[in-house]
Amino acid sequence: MGRKPGAVVALKSRPVQGFHAWVRVYFSHLVRQWEGRTMSGFAQRLEKASMATKSLVCVGLDPDPARMPVPDVFEFNRAIVDATAALVCSYKPNLAFYEAMGIPGLEALQKTIAHIRSAAPTAIIIGDAKRGDIGPSAQAYAKAMFQVWGFDAITINAWGGQDTVTPFLEDESKGVFVWCRGSNPGSADFQDVQVAVEDESSVPLYRKMALDCQEWNTNGNLGLVVGATVPRQLQDVRATCPAMPFLIPGVGAQGGDLEAAVRQGADSRGRAALINSSRGVIYASTGADFAQAAAREADKLRSSINQVLEADGKGWS
Repeated sequence: MGRKPGAVVALKSRPVQGFHAWVRVYFSHLVRQWEGRTMSGFAQRLEKASMATKSLVCVGLDPDPARMPVPDVFEFNRAIVDATAALVCSYKPNLAFYEAMGIPGLEALQKTIAHIRSAAPTAIIIGDAKRGDIGPSAQAYAKAMFQVWGFDAITINAWGGQDTVTPFLEDESKGVFVWCRGSNPGSADFQDVQVAVEDESSVPLYRKMALDCQEWNTNGNLGLVVGATVPRQLQDVRATCPAMPFLIPGVGAQGGDLEAAVRQGADSRGRAALINSSRGVIYASTGADFAQAAAREADKLRSSINQVLEADGKGWS
């Protein structure tokens, strides 16, 4: 028999006992206090990157040969980076697009990373890989992402639990964004399912993910991916994890509410958020002016975000 809509799924991997519930609450309280007092190496780098350009904007570099106005992937990326370097705090190459092009795509990615280092030295480069495995495989993925490719941060799936996440957290200067609540409609199929936790209450699975990630964040370099298309869930996760950095996709072509994303996704200071737009920036024009059009869209996005921050007394001055 299938699960009835709205049914609560009990998590039996851990004992449901009052003592465990107390330990969880107490530990989470300590983590929140610690996060409020200190910043990890990655958190400091993210803060520096945002301050350098007075921006929370992250541009996704998702090259699609069918949409690019120039045939060379690296030249396309180079032009986008050069035009937007002063306007954004982060770039997020999605590895799927490069892997789909085979070796030439990977070579273009390598050159793109090197160019970002030169043109935007404070920018955080996020490898959008959504890797997820355990044991030696997870360790190999971590080595590939951080040591071989040299990304500052990556995205991962944590379906395998803590064993999936821990190998990526060893270097506190490197960030790890766990996919918590997606911006796509299908995310609700699993991520909104109600599950029972230690205190016998029920929460959506995405909130259980956020609670666990907060416990695992002992090095202060763990963040969450939460979509701008689900502002209620974004608010819920931010209330659960008040200091963790959020990567927030969905404000561009997916139509997420930008104002809500800023207000619900940033921390109490109006920081610790990367608001991502990919197609809305890099494909703003399919003509020869594509780089200039990307700069206009990135500037527009930054200005809109900063207007919300300033209205709430959280501007950059």
